Amino acid sequence: MRPKKFDYDSDDFYDEILALSMQGLTDAEIADALSDKFGQSLDPCTFYSMKNGNYRGWNADENARRSVRLCKVLARGRRKIVSVIRGAYLKAAIGGKRTKNIHTTRRRIRMADGTLTDNEEIQTVESEIEMPPNVQALATLLYHHDEEWRRVEKGEEGVIPDEIEHGIDIEKWINDQLK
Repeated sequence: MRPKKFDYDSDDFYDEILALSMQGLTDAEIADALSDKFGQSLDPCTFYSMKNGNYRGWNADENARRSVRLCKVLARGRRKIVSVIRGAYLKAAIGGKRTKNIHTTRRRIRMADGTLTDNEEIQTVESEIEMPPNVQALATLLYHHDEEWRRVEKGEEGVIPDEIEHGIDIEKWINDQLK
């Protein structure tokens, strides 16, 4: 029997999988990237069968226990990365993120004797820009999280009345103004 590549019950093994899943890696990429810490990788198909509880190298109890733990670790890491992405998306949608820029002007200066100096720093300007709200991102957020907005966007009947029984007829008003 071949020796085990990893200690499949160690916290180190699952902590590494958690860290890799928090980087947004797929299952196959995680299987390959295990070599960075442990010096050897897993075949992606092997990792997949371990995750799904049907790895031939483990008995039924090990498959059940380890696959549940693998799935929980992967789900936790992916929830964390999704929350980070969601936060960045919300910040971009709402606007107000500040970006600092530093611009330095350098020039070669001609001296009185006609020689040129090295690049001399003439001026350094620091500026700060506040990003405006991203209207498309805001509309996407509303579409996915506001039922009334979604109905209006889809043009569902009953959301916006077809005929308004009060107010003025715009076409009639325009025609009256043109007379």
